[in-house]
Order: sequence, then C-alpha cells, then structure tokens
Amino acid sequence: MSQKSAQQLRIAIWGVTGATGSELLRQCLADPRIVEVRAFTRRPISTENSTVRELLVEDFLDLSSHTEELRGIDAAFWCLGVSQSSVPEEERYREITHDYALAASRALRQESPEAVFHFVSGMGADPSGRSRMMWARVKGETEAALATLGLRRLVVWRPAYIHVVAGRERRSLGYRLAMVLSPIFRLIPNMTNSTVDISQAMLHATFVGEGSATYESKAINQLAHSYRNATKTHTCSQVRKRWWS
Repeated sequence: MSQKSAQQLRIAIWGVTGATGSELLRQCLADPRIVEVRAFTRRPISTENSTVRELLVEDFLDLSSHTEELRGIDAAFWCLGVSQSSVPEEERYREITHDYALAASRALRQESPEAVFHFVSGMGADPSGRSRMMWARVKGETEAALATLGLRRLVVWRPAYIHVVAGRERRSLGYRLAMVLSPIFRLIPNMTNSTVDISQAMLHATFVGEGSATYESKAINQLAHSYRNATKTHTCSQVRKRWWS
C-alpha cells in the first residue's frame, strides 16, 4: 500500500452492528489515517460521525445496487457472521457465512480490484471441509473459496475465544455461556482475543502487511500490540508537527 493511500484510507465494513464489527468501527474512527468508513448493514447504525457512510443492504447476495459505493475502497472487512448456536441449520448458516461473503468479495474485486479483503473466520476452521463441526467446516470452506477468487490480497483471521470489550446488542445463549466461562479462557495463553485486539490487528495488517496471510490467535495479539506501538508513535509525531509548525 502506498504512503498516500495509507494516509487516506477508505474502508468498507460488513457486520458493523456485531461485536467485532462495531469495535472495528470505533477503532477506525480513532485512527486519523482513515478518512471514510462505508458501513454495509441491514439495520441503521447509531452514529452521526461524518467519516461514516451508512449503506443499507436489502439482499447481501445481490449488491448490484451498491456498485458505486464499492468503488475506491482500499480495504474491506468481513465481520458479518452468526454463531452455530444461533443458527443451527447448516443451509442457513452456510448462506450467511459462505454465500454472503463470496458475493461481497466478488463485487469488491470487480469494483475495487486493488483492495485487501479481510475475512473473520475462527480457530479450528477446516478448509478441507472434512471437519465434523458444522461451523468449522463451513468457515474453512469459505476460506478456501475466497482464496480462488483472485483477490489482490486476502487476509484470514482465526481468533480463539473472543472477549467482547464493549458488549453486543443481541446476547445469544452461546454468548452468555461464553461470558460465564471467560475468566477461565483468559487464563490460558493465546486462547483469548478481545474485540479490540482483533480490530487493531486487522488495521495493522492493512497498513503494514504485504501479501495474503492467515493469522491465528497468538499472531492476532502480537499484531494488536504492534498497532498500539505504531499508533502511539504516529500520534506523537503529529503532536510534534503541530507544536513546531
């Protein structure tokens, strides 16, 4: 990514009302290098920030009415998803997880061929499609399908247990159970990634990464740490520039 584009980044987020997507939005709004966020969402979001461009989507399988909004994007983040406990039927789970993501990535490749596409998967995803766990099989098959589309750069994220920092709108049974068990998960090294860590890791990989990659839990936390260090340096340099100008 060129220095100019890195300083004037336009991004797209799918799943902005979910736990990871909403945190990613907050992180983007705090980063001065991001000048526009295009939020593709089924439901309106509560923000009046001029950086955010809300785009209501009626059908995630057909983005033909959003052709213009898909142009000029530097990075796209697929954070849209559901848990298997919320959607146990494989056909519906596959539509949301696999089909929606493929439709978005194809449309993005057509209109913004230089964009990097980030896909939030999960630890244990099986690209071979042989896993006995439905979610792992579908997530893995989605990873494999995305890799065949000819995207300029595909970055796959496989977090472990996701610790939600700011909460979420819909608290499913699986989410409530995870919150009860979260103190145990957080004691195990590299078994927990907070929504803040995931969001910051994705942004860091966008700014400094090259080529396609898959990041597991440990790498996510390391990248998040690097982002915080880089952002601190970036902020200090901005302050010095204002002070001496």
